[in-house]
Amino acid sequence: MKKFLDPPLGADAPPLEIRAAVVDAIEQQVVTLGLDRRTFPYDRIVVRILAPHLEKTPLEKVFADLEARVRERLREIRCEVPRALGIRVSFMKKAPAGWTPAQLFSIDYGTRHDDVAPTISSSVPVLKVTVLKGTATRKVYVFREPIILIGRTAEPTDSRGRVRRNHVAFDDRNSTVSRAHARLKYDKARAEYRVLDEGSGRGTRIVRGETLMPVPRDPRGVRIRSGDEIQCGDASVRVTIE
Repeated sequence: MKKFLDPPLGADAPPLEIRAAVVDAIEQQVVTLGLDRRTFPYDRIVVRILAPHLEKTPLEKVFADLEARVRERLREIRCEVPRALGIRVSFMKKAPAGWTPAQLFSIDYGTRHDDVAPTISSSVPVLKVTVLKGTATRKVYVFREPIILIGRTAEPTDSRGRVRRNHVAFDDRNSTVSRAHARLKYDKARAEYRVLDEGSGRGTRIVRGETLMPVPRDPRGVRIRSGDEIQCGDASVRVTIE
């Protein structure tokens, strides 16, 4: 079982640490298909780096080999590497709306078959997440991101030192919320948000009217509708798709 600690990646983290965190985050998208078989379901990756105080040239130099680093990591874990994998990196002086206070980067994923390139954020609907039960860093979150991570603490790390950046971060008083509990993912092909349980200890459920639907540990996830309540352990949030 993975053990999550809490040493966050600080705002003054050096470029090499930021690059390592990006590679770790990309690795989390790997899907296990069966015994000793893994695949990476995307071939387009767009990384945005918040760098208000760092010179652009050193950053560009460090991130120039990001694609090679990602390919190397995927091979290390025996994951099939997409033949047409392409990664683009951009640097920003100001954080976009919807980023958490400690967030240093975002990653958009897509495939060459997508009708809209993943850099066009307007293709993703606005999603509002309201905390109904539990204590989190905010009461209300607003996102226009294709992937939103839910868990306990903002930046837990596992036993291998990999950092996970939870967009919806419950604090340690919410012991039934796992460090890596669930994620909301926008499926462009179906034009819908889906919720995935990420192996949480107390499970993820959808409350829709009088119906309670458990979310299985399946990489396809379950479709969510505007107004649904999502329970993560004993905590819960309401999602509104605008």
